[in-house]
Amino acid sequence: MKNSSFWRIATAVFAVGSILYTSLSSGQSRQESRKRQQNAPDRQDREFDVPVEYQNVFEKNMIVPAGWTFGVVWSTIYAGLGALLVHQALPSQAMNPRYQKALPWWWASWTLNAIFGRFFSQNDPQSIVISDLTTKFNLPAALALHNSLEIGRTDVPAPEHYLRIPVSLYAGWLTAATVVGTPNTLLTLGWWKPDEKRDQPVAAGILSATAGVGYLVARRLNDPWYMVPFVAGFSGIASRQWHRQPVVAWTAASLAATFAGLLAYWLPKGKFHDPDRIVVHDAEAEVIAEQVETSEPHQAEIVRERMKPIEAEGLD
Repeated sequence: MKNSSFWRIATAVFAVGSILYTSLSSGQSRQESRKRQQNAPDRQDREFDVPVEYQNVFEKNMIVPAGWTFGVVWSTIYAGLGALLVHQALPSQAMNPRYQKALPWWWASWTLNAIFGRFFSQNDPQSIVISDLTTKFNLPAALALHNSLEIGRTDVPAPEHYLRIPVSLYAGWLTAATVVGTPNTLLTLGWWKPDEKRDQPVAAGILSATAGVGYLVARRLNDPWYMVPFVAGFSGIASRQWHRQPVVAWTAASLAATFAGLLAYWLPKGKFHDPDRIVVHDAEAEVIAEQVETSEPHQAEIVRERMKPIEAEGLD
């Protein structure tokens, strides 16, 4: 896909449309859900502000975070990704190779996001399964987007350096959501029958395994920001299960505290190890670092010549 002005602007517009569509669809479904609950003869307060079918499944799923988690995480991710998409559409970024490589993955991810919004707003069992599968398909797209932007592999100047952080959050949250959504599908299809005594240790084991995988992936990506959504997810699970399932609650709280401790050390560094390449706009810095992009190759060559060792013949 050519990195023309049209495609970069079209990508930003499409992303905004996907976000608005998902948000509006979700808002409308919540309003309809509230109306159904108000008119129901056995009306009872619901824990999640989602369609009734989703509420029924979420209440059985021990590893679904509390409702506040989704609002905090998604609003942060959407706002950050929106800012990044505006930046990549600017004329000054026309030759940015990372933004060029990211274009197809933006389109794939925002298409899947819109599909998720479509089915997450529907009040039927089939939509629960489809929305979960959509999330699972979106995870590889988000990781490919992460890779195309060279996060953890190339150190870039601001503002791109900071605007890439929401992509890390996006990939991390979709990883957690992929795990959380699997019991929803199993419960909906009747392949898993709730058993509180059995499900508590199973849920605790799933959370521990998820934390282990999340940390290993973060190290592999050289990206501590990828771990941040896990803290939100574990905290949401702990707060929801605190007075219900103590084993799950304490496991989630311990994992949230562990990840918070790791992030307190690694997040200020922004990396687990030095990146492969550094992007700067100063030719002399490019010579020193060697594997660095520059928009001034001729100037860089001059600096290289100046920095060559001087022969010491005849100076003794």
